[in-house]
Amino acid sequence: MKWIKKKLKAEKPAAPPADRPKISRGNKRYDTRLTDSVLGSVVDLSTDGARVVTRSEPNVRAGHVFEIAIACDGERVFVLARVAWTRKIDKELWNIGLHFFDADSRSRADLERLLDRCASGRELLPTSVEVEDLYAVLGVSRESSLEEIRSAYRRLARQFHPDHAPDEESSRRFARISKSYMVLRDESLRRRYDQLLKAA
Repeated sequence: MKWIKKKLKAEKPAAPPADRPKISRGNKRYDTRLTDSVLGSVVDLSTDGARVVTRSEPNVRAGHVFEIAIACDGERVFVLARVAWTRKIDKELWNIGLHFFDADSRSRADLERLLDRCASGRELLPTSVEVEDLYAVLGVSRESSLEEIRSAYRRLARQFHPDHAPDEESSRRFARISKSYMVLRDESLRRRYDQLLKAA
């Protein structure tokens, strides 16, 4: 895996195409141990996003949205990720840029605390990154209709909404339910998410 790091350091970053908005990750970046995920090897993480390297053409395109779980030392933080860009480095490698676009202040603080704690005293961050099954979060099958998804969301929202269940765990569960519904209720986002699941 060291050869990937060397190759990435040797590459000069190409200027972004004019039609692609530049999304800058200004927050501290953490080098990872080239953690394998369904997308490829995660080479760095921040509270704003991640960079992934893969040896084949990515099975995602700019705009794909999915929830990922970032885990370290038994703790997990869930964030919604959007593919910001994909770029071919050479004939063997591709880069994928992820933007964590939904992170509210609490999610961002949880992620920063997790990354800081796991990085403490280590040169490389030992994390795992997994694409989450949004259908499982809502308790429906992948073939469910929009009406079935909406019905499941309403039932779970009544159960876990902070007005009905004010404890912190219910609040976190409600946030995940809402994120999942946000993707699955949108026909375009759902189609792209389903493509990612099929490729996994």
